[in-house]
Amino acid sequence: MQDFAFIQLGRDRYLCGSGPFVSSASPPGGGGTAFYRNTFDLADPAPWKIPDHVFETGDLRVLLPDNGATPLPQIAWSGLDDIDVKEVFDEILAEIEAGILEKSVPVLTERGILHRGEPAALVKAVAAAPDELWGYGFREGGCGMIGLTPEHLVTVKDGIVETMALAGTAPRHEIGDFHTDPKEIREHELVADYLEKLLEPFGTVERGERGIMDLGPIVHFHTRIRVVLDDPETDLGELVRRAHPTPALGACPRGRGALERLFAYRRKLGVPGEFGAPFGAIHEGRFDSLVAIRNVSWDGRDVFLPSGVGLVKGSRFDREWRELALKRNSVKALLGI
Repeated sequence: MQDFAFIQLGRDRYLCGSGPFVSSASPPGGGGTAFYRNTFDLADPAPWKIPDHVFETGDLRVLLPDNGATPLPQIAWSGLDDIDVKEVFDEILAEIEAGILEKSVPVLTERGILHRGEPAALVKAVAAAPDELWGYGFREGGCGMIGLTPEHLVTVKDGIVETMALAGTAPRHEIGDFHTDPKEIREHELVADYLEKLLEPFGTVERGERGIMDLGPIVHFHTRIRVVLDDPETDLGELVRRAHPTPALGACPRGRGALERLFAYRRKLGVPGEFGAPFGAIHEGRFDSLVAIRNVSWDGRDVFLPSGVGLVKGSRFDREWRELALKRNSVKALLGI
């Protein structure tokens, strides 16, 4: 099967690239197309992946051989053990109580074994997803990742940056209480405030009202943020480095020490490197970058399904454990696994 990458640009509109891909430290000039793919700690010195062939399509099955007849994967999931994650939770909450942190986002990964089928065939599920979710993914050799994220990191076009704060989560049936839940509101406003301050050096910031994004089984608070850049030629790589990770998936305050501890927690819990990282593309002068959450990744027959949860003052382990499971189950339902 040929290597590929794709990102959703709009309703039934996907930008696709086929390999081989050439890695570059900077995006191509002259309106060229490249995909941006990195690890969560932005460790790849050449994150721009330039495809051999570029095209747009409304049907992702063209990425698969045999006219899209590639069989869907059948995965045996191994279940979860909360011992390691409980230890991490306790360490983070102790730092929050001590005033060292306001928020941090540990990630737990459910693992599985591929019995038969092809993980790349999960592209078939992307078209049926709700409009609030954005499909993305790649396949390279025996590895890959396919997901449906509700969260944009940044979109840059004609000197305008658009982003969003997406934090605070509840099951759909609790939406009535969600509007006034102090813990979830505090978590969301922390993210929105931080993003606004983070982007102020780049230009004039416009912040929308807090609203609710309804994703079926899950609801989130979200706030849209727009920036008119002082310098329309702002370096895209620098903008990504400044914006990522937002407190929705990182740590706040975002000092180097807090991020290093978060990276260490992710290594301890075996989180795939690209989960939560920026995933994007530059095409026809527009740069779209998503936050790579709500995904399944694979390496050979090993399959990974991570989920993260924001810990703030007032967080309780039983409630956050439930949220982690809620997010993973929603991904399984969306992708049919």
